Amino acid sequence: QGLKLRACPVYLWLRSCIAMTSHRPAARPRASYMLACGLALAAFIVPSCFVGAPLIHESKRCDVALEAGAPLPIAPGVIRPAKQQPKGWHRRLMKRMPTSNYDTEEIMRRIVTVLLKNMEGTWRDAPMKTVDLAKECYLRGRQIRSWRVLRPAIDLLMAQKVIHRVQSFPHRYEIHEEYKKWGVPPVSFDRADPWKYAKLLKFKRTKVPRYGPANGLYRPQDREFLKSRGLPLTSIHDPEVRTDPWETGDPNILNQYTQRTERFPTPPIVPGKGWVLPGMTPEEMEDMPDAPPAN
Repeated sequence: QGLKLRACPVYLWLRSCIAMTSHRPAARPRASYMLACGLALAAFIVPSCFVGAPLIHESKRCDVALEAGAPLPIAPGVIRPAKQQPKGWHRRLMKRMPTSNYDTEEIMRRIVTVLLKNMEGTWRDAPMKTVDLAKECYLRGRQIRSWRVLRPAIDLLMAQKVIHRVQSFPHRYEIHEEYKKWGVPPVSFDRADPWKYAKLLKFKRTKVPRYGPANGLYRPQDREFLKSRGLPLTSIHDPEVRTDPWETGDPNILNQYTQRTERFPTPPIVPGKGWVLPGMTPEEMEDMPDAPPAN
């Protein structure tokens, strides 16, 4: 037994530690042997003192603590975890690339295409940041160094209720509910040609107005003015009317801010053209190309 104890690695390690920390010369090795044996025995009997194992048995753990460690579902309004981006997808590298030359209308089409691809939140971070939109729209060089080119396109899309700013600091955007009320146009998920269907996107206003903010909305009484200028009617501000639950005095409807929709309206469809696009009338759909036949 003495030979086995002397060959034990734990015993050798403990003995070397005692020899280094002891101030007296090892004239009496029996005391050090006894101390090392005691420490080795304690290490085998109570391993938690040395390796950090829990002192509580596995069967006696609290079930509440185990349930609290489970992954929680993504709640509405909570930003999902970051998705994996391509290698070298950094803005500081794109600033030094050759400058791209895209006009405001082309940037608007690309922004809508990128947000439509990420509408389910499975492709990139949702809602998307401004810098992520600039990267995905392939803005390079001077066009990505500042937001002088990207900001007018975002403001025009917000004014026409195509995209919506969900969060500020940092700004995050997603497709507006008004735009996807009757369905959304197709997008291409082909990496070789991601802007295949971008030319199908049409916008009534592609230039910043001379007066007023580019993302400003009009009053309801300005409907005739918008019709006379050929501007989209979706730029009218429609305040959301919510019932005040405190007027009724019923505690059961205090959390009921909006009435539940029981009957949904039918989408306007033009024969041979498909659904009416947002901001357009059925008469204006006559100039659009024919819709592909249904399989």
